[in-house]
Amino acid sequence: MYIPVLSVFSLLMNSGSFSQFRFYFNFLICLLSATILFSQQWKDLYHFIPSQTLNKIKFYDNQFGITAGSLYNGSFENIHLTKDGGKTWKNSNSGYTSMRFMDIFIQDTSTLFMSGNNGIIIRSTDGGNSWKTMNTKTTEQLWGIHFIDANIGISVGSNGTILRSINGGTDWSLIQSGMQNLFYDVYFTKSGVGFASGSNVLYKSIDSGENWFPILDFPFESPADWIRSIKMVNEDVGYACADIGRIYKTMDGGDHWIRLNSGTQEALFDLDFTDITNGMVCGFNGTILSTKDGGLNWIKFASPLGTEHLYSIDMTDLNHGFICTHTGHILYFENSTTHEQTFTKSENNIIYPNPCKNSVHLKLATFSKLDIRKIELCNLLGNCISVIPDWSDNYHASIDLEAHFNGIYYLQISTDKITHSLPISIIKNSN
Repeated sequence: MYIPVLSVFSLLMNSGSFSQFRFYFNFLICLLSATILFSQQWKDLYHFIPSQTLNKIKFYDNQFGITAGSLYNGSFENIHLTKDGGKTWKNSNSGYTSMRFMDIFIQDTSTLFMSGNNGIIIRSTDGGNSWKTMNTKTTEQLWGIHFIDANIGISVGSNGTILRSINGGTDWSLIQSGMQNLFYDVYFTKSGVGFASGSNVLYKSIDSGENWFPILDFPFESPADWIRSIKMVNEDVGYACADIGRIYKTMDGGDHWIRLNSGTQEALFDLDFTDITNGMVCGFNGTILSTKDGGLNWIKFASPLGTEHLYSIDMTDLNHGFICTHTGHILYFENSTTHEQTFTKSENNIIYPNPCKNSVHLKLATFSKLDIRKIELCNLLGNCISVIPDWSDNYHASIDLEAHFNGIYYLQISTDKITHSLPISIIKNSN
């Protein structure tokens, strides 16, 4: 959430309350401090020579990773592998030159897949040292690939192409999608529920990719929504990013989506979340965004490469991540203790889901139900009303917000000693 400084202070002056002034002042200082700290976290780790566009980067753990892109200088070595967390890289022969690979899937440290131009899917069974071409029976560009288990895989691409394999990627059959839109990405949960996203389209499957149907009420907006990356954090919560700075979130397994306020108009190419609240997004002109509250607020990082386009991001855990770039750079993120301390005071007590629809859950850590004098829901002007939680024990409660309108609020919890504020966004379905 980006609020202009003058607007913030205008709110403070109009509120006439010192306590509200202190809340917003501390919140603003926290945002400014976080931005300074974040700008120091991404580093230029490695640069491939000759320069090349790296379209995708994936890591199996903090050490084993792979990246692929485009080489048009006659070289066949457009795949790069690392076993030491990106410090050194080994080139691998894909068997193709003048080839653009767009996506990577790592089943384990031995079995790897890539999809690319001309209907090409290649597989390695020796950790990326050698590759074989699979039988896809198509020449469409294949932008995304994902395996549900060792046998079932899905690849998506141009002209509504959806391919499915049931024998570990050796052979692929065409699934009729009934449309011609381009699919950019595909992702499945552990239960076999999948999503294919692309140019003004989002499809869902509930049977491991055998059948697909469109999400009809997705909040597409003009001009065209090109949903370039989609990921489910669990069976219920997922995120997607698109052009023009658009980020979307689902909290009901992908049946309904809301648009989040990213604070940017840049094209967003990829995102990754380590849990339901912590995630990062990268895109054009060096854009790197981070959220620690499930997309309610986004903080902008400074890229060490300035405005160079960033195409793919992989967060190996909360404190480590990698980005690949337009000219063959690998960026590396390592969290610092200072950064963590900036946020832990407000995170000991948690509201979820956030953003929410009609209700939220409250999890306390620094005090209990017995300490609380009152709980209020307040808007950004400082107008508050009391809310009555439904307690399951002294530390867990649910709060009904069905009667309240869409908007940014904060839950103010008062004890005899402190007043604790937690930001929250209410975003109801438009229908």
